[in-house]
This record gives sequence, structure tokens and C-alpha cells, in this order.
Amino acid sequence: MLRSRSPFRSLRLPFAVLVAAALALPVAAKGPAFWTVATSADLLQGTSEGVFVSLGGVLTPGPALTNRLTTTPAQIWSLARAADGTLWAGTGSDGRVVRLRPGQATEETVYDTPEANVFAVAVSGPRVYAASSPDGKVYVIEGNTPARVFFDPSETYIWALAVDRTGHLWVGAGNPAVIYRVAADGTSQVVARPPATHVVSLALDGSGRMLAGTESPGRLYRFDENDRPFVLLDTGLAELRSMIATSDNTIFAAGVAKADEASGNETTSVAVTLAATTTKGTAAASSSGSTRRSVIYRIDPTGTWEEIWETADLVYDLAPRAGGGVLLATGPDGRLYEITSDLDVRLFTGVDARQITRFASSGTDVAAFATANPGRVMAVGPGVQTPARYLSRVLDTKSPSTWGAIRWDGTPGVELSTRSGNTEQPDDSWSDWSPAYRQAAGEPVTSPTARFVQWRAVLTRADATPSPSLSSVTLAYLPRNTRPVVSSITLYPPGVVFQRPFVNDDSAIAGLDDLSIEARRPAGEEPPAAPALNRRMTQKGLQTMAWKGEDADGDLLTYAVHYRRDGSETWHLLREGISGTIFVWDTSAVPDGRYFVRVRATDAASNAEDRALLGARESTPIEVDNTPPVLDITVTNPSSLQVVARDAHSPIAQLEYAVRGGAWQTVHPDDGLADAREEHYTLTLPAGVTAADVVIRVTDQAQNVTSRQATPAP
Repeated sequence: MLRSRSPFRSLRLPFAVLVAAALALPVAAKGPAFWTVATSADLLQGTSEGVFVSLGGVLTPGPALTNRLTTTPAQIWSLARAADGTLWAGTGSDGRVVRLRPGQATEETVYDTPEANVFAVAVSGPRVYAASSPDGKVYVIEGNTPARVFFDPSETYIWALAVDRTGHLWVGAGNPAVIYRVAADGTSQVVARPPATHVVSLALDGSGRMLAGTESPGRLYRFDENDRPFVLLDTGLAELRSMIATSDNTIFAAGVAKADEASGNETTSVAVTLAATTTKGTAAASSSGSTRRSVIYRIDPTGTWEEIWETADLVYDLAPRAGGGVLLATGPDGRLYEITSDLDVRLFTGVDARQITRFASSGTDVAAFATANPGRVMAVGPGVQTPARYLSRVLDTKSPSTWGAIRWDGTPGVELSTRSGNTEQPDDSWSDWSPAYRQAAGEPVTSPTARFVQWRAVLTRADATPSPSLSSVTLAYLPRNTRPVVSSITLYPPGVVFQRPFVNDDSAIAGLDDLSIEARRPAGEEPPAAPALNRRMTQKGLQTMAWKGEDADGDLLTYAVHYRRDGSETWHLLREGISGTIFVWDTSAVPDGRYFVRVRATDAASNAEDRALLGARESTPIEVDNTPPVLDITVTNPSSLQVVARDAHSPIAQLEYAVRGGAWQTVHPDDGLADAREEHYTLTLPAGVTAADVVIRVTDQAQNVTSRQATPAP
């Protein structure tokens, strides 16, 4: 049974030709998205102030923290604790030595050095040593005696001080790297000149031997009783920033990468110390960041070492933790991590400062720590921080979104709030924090529609109640639907089609049109994202087109193809519900002329009716020419023919002739180039050949063909 020709259908071909894909498979409309923070890795992407994050991903208040300073210097680079509990701190930018006595409400500036930074302090009985830079000097402060220069080496920077068991002061300096030992009377000797740029850290091991860390390269040295250095660890990184040793001589050390080994603007990690700023940091979470910026090593008493953790944070200092753990002071997000005795890592606490720079220990635990940008001295108390605050990372929903409810799993004492904005980092253009949400089962988010959102948790412990905890937060949102885009339309030459690739050698469907193929597609299987074009063939009257459809939301797209004639504003539907991205139009069903096609994409299959959007693109002109050219043949003399080939729409492509049924031979136009709708040819016949022996064939660029005999046979 023959089907009637219509401009609104594609041709059913007798061979396997790629034509339009048809009806899209039904899918459920897209609903809200849910942002859930529920693991330790999730929580470490945020920032905290006084919050502890357990290995299981539970937020609780961290240890009680008290800022001992009443002023706010830019940085505190050094910190030490005397036996009576007095804390001694060295500041950055203004180079002061500050004393904080137990029970004293305010700090004292004991000495204001002429240099900019005090990078190291050390306590030895009644004496306090302070090392300043960049005009490296060591000052001594003893009782009420004014501070004086105790040691003045030729090197520019003094990074580290340590007192050995004999009371001698060891000094680590650079550039170049050198280690001095200074007696109580100020006499000094060079212990070693390591092949490095700086000596940046000094500490005693459990046997009283001195450990030293260098920069460029990052190595850890240990000195024996004869002052002979031995390299315990060559990290391959830029700097061995800090190390501590346990009583059994297990050593933990922190190696720091340089700029070409980790992201950032630092030239070396020493330069970080000198160039620290007060800009708020936005580094990725340490536990999940891919940048290897710092590495923690464990070296057992036999000298065998292993990497136990690597982080995108910059580690500034290490300290022992009661129970066998180790604390890590880091930047640029002011986090204090704990590595447990089982070598697990968790967030111990965090502060509103860019760097935690130095610890001051009391016995086997930390008594206080220092920060930079801003500079603080935080005393660690026996209770818990209340209130403790946690700030989530910023969520990018990719488009303006409407917020649903926020809910959480936690105990009493937890309040949440939200804010939103349209810049990647929160600034003054963001909304204010919402009023507190107190219903853990869920409350509607009141922040305005925006692309970015952030939540904040405040954990407050009431008297005589358990510490509050927060284990997960879920925020629902509905992103604005993004309009689909038809980014390009490709028009193949008229008549060019492609054989459909066989699937599982199922040649039975090779000649089916797309409607039949879609009907046979297994339920739930999506059509291919791009057409698979097989062998190229030619079929007169067919126009193949392919396009690229894109949807930023990943929605399933279907397409409709329309056409209009040049000069008309009316679009006519060829096919809708196409799930593929290729379509073949049978142009023999429309009159010759210039046409345009429009491909329209819709994401209705993935969205509710009131949210579905359309995107469309119009093609370049298509010349529809299904009428063959005309031949005008004139016999000018017995051996010569004049031929004029004309076509109403397409340029003449080729003219050929055959003699007595022989092979076709090409004739070139008189002007040498076949490129016009009318071309003139002169055909000189071979000897013995007359016009009656010749058949002439002409083809236009639309592959329409006309052939006729040069003159009727007698």
C-alpha cells in the first residue's frame, strides 16, 4: 500500500537510512534537590570557631577557648610557656615580646624590638630568649633586667630556638642555613652548616638529642653527642616545618610543599610567614582537597618512616596530645587538627583567624596556641566552648534557586540560620543571616531566592546539660530551570544520507523509520546523545540535518523540526517528539524554492508543565530543487554541437556525453567553470561519430538529472 506524499512526514526508505528519532520516553518531572552535609569529609569543607568534628561526622563544641590578649596584633608568630604558667609571645609586623601572667587580665609588652618580627621564643629557667628578624638577633630577658642583645649572628633571619638539657641555647638561622649553640655567657659556636637555605625548626627528642628541620631542601636532622648530624628524613618537599618527639623517641614531623608542588602564591613556605595577609581565606577542605600542600610523617625509634596524612592546609606547628595523639596547627582557615593514637584525623577546633601558628604545651597537653591574621593567644580550658559556631561551605546551585525547608539531626542546643547571594564568595551584597531556625524536623528557609546559599550552626550548652551535637543538615532547593539550547545545526549536501548502524546484527529493523525503532526501544533506555553516522549514501530529494542540543541542568530533551519558505513567516511542522539529533526531510513533497528549518528543543520530559522551557535555532537557507535541468542542443555542423544547460534553482554541476552506449565522458563549460544556473558547452565529436550517436546527460547540484539524445535517430 502506497503512502500519500506530505510535507509533514519523513520518507520511509527501502534501505537503512538515518532519519528522525521520534517520541521521547516518559520520565518523571524534576523535583527539588537536596544538599546534605552528613560526613566528616563534608563538615571539613566548612569553617569553625570552637567546634570539634568527630571521625563519624558529628559536630560538638570543642574545648573552651579564651583569648588572653586585649589588643589585636597582626600576627603572633611564636609562643612559649614558663614553668609558672606565664606565656611569652612574639608578635609580627611590630616585633614585640609580650608576657601574659596567670590570672592577669591584660598582657605586658616586655620588649619592643627594632625588628619587624619575633619568630621564636624559648624559656630556660628564669631566662626568656626572643629571636627577631629580619636583622637577626637573639635578646635575653631575665627578671626585671631590661632586655639586651644576647647573640648577634651575621645571618639575616633567625627562625628557631631550643634549649638543650645542659642549658645551652641552639639557634637555627638562614640565609644560608646554620645552627649555633650559645652558652649562658653568650659565647657561641657553629654546630653545623646544613646544605640548605634556612634552618626553620629545632626540638629535642626523647633522649635529649637535638632535631633540626631545614628549608630548601626539607630535611630532618638529628645530632648525636658529638654534634654529628644524621639525616632521618629527606621529604622531597620544600621545608621541614615542625617536629615533636615522644618519650619513646617516636617522631612526628610536618613537611611543607613549595609553590610548584602545591597551589598558592608562595615562592617558598618560609615566604608565607613573611607575607601573610589579613584577607579572609577560602581554601578547600583539608581532608578532601586534592592539593598536596603539607605532609605529616611518623618516624619510629628504628628510623623507619611513613606518611600518615597529607593535606591542602599549611601546617605551622605540632604538639603532643594526652593519650598519644598529635595536634596540628594549620592555615589558611585557622584549623586545629588531631591525629589520634590510631592515626585517624579529626578537627579538634577552629578559630576565626587565618593561621594557627604556634603551640605552648603544659606537660603532655596543649595549654595555649597562637594565631595570625588576626593575632591572638588562645588559652585552652578544661570545659567546652559555648557558644561554638560552624559555618558551612557555600553551595552553588548553578542558577537562582527557591529554597525549601532546612532540617537537621541533632540534640537540643542547636540553632541554624541561612543566608544567600549571587556572588561566589559572601560579601555585602548577600542577604543578612536569617532568624534562627530551632525546629530540627524542618523549617522553611526564609533567605531570598539566589544562586548561592550557606548555613550556620550555633551550638550552645546550657548549665548542667550535655553538650549539644549536630550530625547532619539537609537543605532543600529548587533551581530555576535553565533554558535548553540548540547550539548548532548542520545541513548536509542535498541527497546525502547515512546508513543506520546495525544493532546486535538485527538487520530486520535496518529499513524501519524512527517511529518503529522508538517503539522497539527497551523501556527506560535513553536514545543516543549524538547520531552514529554510518556509510554515506545518496538519495535524491532527501535533506539530512543534524544538530547539537544542550541543557545545563542535564534534562532530557526532545525536539521538533519546522520549516518555512523564504519570504513567509509561517512555520510548518515536520516532526515533533524527536529524541535523537538527526532528521531526514523528504523535500520532494514541497515545491522547489528556498526554505529554512527551525529545530526547537524542549525539556518538558524532565520538568513540570509550568516550568518547562523551549530553545530554538534557525538554519541557514536550504535550496529545494527537485526539478531536473533543461538541455538545449544545437547541431552547428556534422562534427560539432552547441549545448546550453539551464536550471531554475541550482547551479549546473556536470555535463557528460556517451557515444553509442559507451562510457560517460565529461565536458567542461566554455568558460571553464561549472558554477551557474546556465552553462554553455561546445562538444566536438570524434571522427566517424554523428549527433545521432550521442546521448547527453546533465546534472545539477541538487543531483537532478536530465539526459537526451543529441538528435533523433533517422
